Amino acid sequence: MRRPAALIALVAATTLSACVGTREPEVPPFTLDGRGIEPTVSGLRIDFGRAQIGVIDTVSRLLDEEPAQVITQTECGAGPVTAAQWEDGLTLNFQDGTFVGWTTSDPDLPVTNGFRPGQRRVEMPQVSFQVTTLGDEFARGAVAGLLDPTGETVALLWSGTTCFFR
Repeated sequence: MRRPAALIALVAATTLSACVGTREPEVPPFTLDGRGIEPTVSGLRIDFGRAQIGVIDTVSRLLDEEPAQVITQTECGAGPVTAAQWEDGLTLNFQDGTFVGWTTSDPDLPVTNGFRPGQRRVEMPQVSFQVTTLGDEFARGAVAGLLDPTGETVALLWSGTTCFFR
């Protein structure tokens, strides 16, 4: 009699583990690129040059959260930059109410050209590195990035206008 009970328990455990193992990976809400943002679920891009209020509202809807803060950095080389910053590391930059750039350290947001924050250097596409006052920088097309202090992983990616001092 114990044999059928053990068999039932085994089948139940296998069924439950199969349910857990077949979970679909979460699809990112958008991909960042050298022209702005490409949402995953629609063909409507959010390119540089769009109005600040609409960009913040749309990205907040896509991320299902509001920015943690919106601040104006008055001392940037390009002039004052308003930065909308989300908890996980995404920052959108605006000048005079216009979307002009982004930075991200969020490993869950893909970036065009095969980059992702947290990615190991050995897994990156072929790029040239330049040592700057910020650290080990690289670029491919209009997307640039910075390795962490160990030089082993991608710490930050960006495109467009930023507020970095070199």
